[in-house]
Amino acid sequence: MLKYLIRILLIILLASCSSTGGKDHLRSKEITLQIVNTQEKNQHFLLTVITDGKETNQAAAKFPKSFIIITNENKKAKVKLNLRTKYTIKVAKTPVKNIDELQNKKKSGQKVAGRLLANVEFTPTKHSDTLKIKINNDNHKKVPELPNSE
Repeated sequence: MLKYLIRILLIILLASCSSTGGKDHLRSKEITLQIVNTQEKNQHFLLTVITDGKETNQAAAKFPKSFIIITNENKKAKVKLNLRTKYTIKVAKTPVKNIDELQNKKKSGQKVAGRLLANVEFTPTKHSDTLKIKINNDNHKKVPELPNSE
């Protein structure tokens, strides 16, 4: 009987040592990616999210990881990202509105993305809610410089 009790206590002790402690139990969070600096309405953007990953002493790395997402009509997309992991987010215009349409156009050989408009590095924290990505937009007209008035 004593052997079983010792084994049970040992199992409980090992299980408690392997669990993460404190407020660090939150490892990922849903973040809103928002495209700004564009005058176009109902424009969708193709976001490529890439990470090399991160190894910690508490968890094995499940990376590298790469995925794509398409913004909605409001130029926003929600994505679940791992905290304290560095991501590279690439932004391009796209004529497609969802992933199914993207796959169908790719299969038929049609172009699904324009040129690269932004390349942003981002490391989410527990305080991150929204990442606003400014894009280079050719539709913005430059204001001509006024001559010096002396």
